[in-house]
Amino acid sequence: MPAAVNRQKSDARTERWREHKLALRKEFVDATFRALAEHGPDASMDDIAAVAGVAKPKIYRHFTDKADLFGAVSERMGEILWQRLLPTLNLRDDPPRVTIERGLEAYVSTVDEYPNVFRFLMRSQHIELRESGKEIAGVIASMLKEYLRSLDLDDEVAEPGAYAVVGAVGASTEWWMRTRTMSREAFVAHLATMTWGSLDATLRAQGVVLPPYEL
Repeated sequence: MPAAVNRQKSDARTERWREHKLALRKEFVDATFRALAEHGPDASMDDIAAVAGVAKPKIYRHFTDKADLFGAVSERMGEILWQRLLPTLNLRDDPPRVTIERGLEAYVSTVDEYPNVFRFLMRSQHIELRESGKEIAGVIASMLKEYLRSLDLDDEVAEPGAYAVVGAVGASTEWWMRTRTMSREAFVAHLATMTWGSLDATLRAQGVVLPPYEL
């Protein structure tokens, strides 16, 4: 049999095995989400293995350690957040207050859907989740810079403002998850008022009064 054919068969087997390993990793991440939902943010590897229906050593054949598995959980959560947030961030076509409200609703509803995953990730401060927060702040900062430039305003305040808002929203959401002293709708409305107030104050400092519900 020609060497080229052997290489092709070997490459095909290698690709199938790689895809199989990726599929199993995905299944174990799915099981971790379910275990966290069922057992809370302190779910153990035994809990995860039981939910996955496998012996614990099988999980460790696909993840180097517990931190590797939970890092994959954090990465998945970041992907879910991006999928839901990105379509809402549209200052070009929507009034600023509408964009703010939609973005906050997308974020808070995601937290509300996966409360124990967020509790676990916030508690452990996984780097992937922190990086997602930085990316979100960076996108918001870019949008604000473009928006301020379109008004011939100083865009220097956009980046610290974006990071301040993202940090405040994250801390406030952690408080809401812990206390639940107001409905989700009321909490989102409160966050929108706070976030709009920050943007409005920034613009007013440069002499601009922006109608919240007008383009």
